[in-house]
Parts: sequence; structure tokens; C-alpha cells
Amino acid sequence: MSDIAKGVGNLITSIVEIIKGIFGTFINLVEGAFLTVFNVFQGALNAVIGLVRNTFNLAEGAVGFIIGNFFILGTLAAIYFGYQLLQQRQGNRPAPISKAVTGKTH
Repeated sequence: MSDIAKGVGNLITSIVEIIKGIFGTFINLVEGAFLTVFNVFQGALNAVIGLVRNTFNLAEGAVGFIIGNFFILGTLAAIYFGYQLLQQRQGNRPAPISKAVTGKTH
């Protein structure tokens, strides 16, 4: 009889292990589904954050480029006006371009 009792005990143990395996599989399936959805949203959020960061980096670079060019143009303008001021102080007033082209001096 002890063999029958061991066999019944093993049968019950096997049934319990099968039920535990089914529940474990179901829990893993639900967990995987939630993690998949979470990872999709996390990836989308990371993509948006990366896009915003890159946009700000692009804007920062563009502003730096524009400011640098304004500095160069401002420097050239200051040199030109300084040259004009020097010419006026020395009494050298070149004829305006329109009079130099036509050759008429009134």
C-alpha cells in the first residue's frame, strides 16, 4: 500500500506542479505584455526628449553662428566708418559714385 500512497502523492505533486507552471506562465505573459507597453512608451518618450535636445542644440548653434557673423559684419562696418571718418578729417573727400561714373561735377 505504501507504493499506492507514494504513487497518489506523486500524482498530486505533479498536478500541483502543472498548475504552478500554468500560473507562472500566465504571470510571465502578463508581465511581458506590461513591460512591452512600458518599453514602447519609454522609447517614444526618449525619442521626444532626444528630438527636443537636438532642436535646442541646433538652435544654439544657429544663434552662435548668427552672433558670430554679426560680430564680423559689425567689425567690417566699424572699419569702413573709421576709414570714412579718417578721410573726412584729412580733407580727402572722394567724389560720390554717381558723379564719378558720369563725369559731371556741378
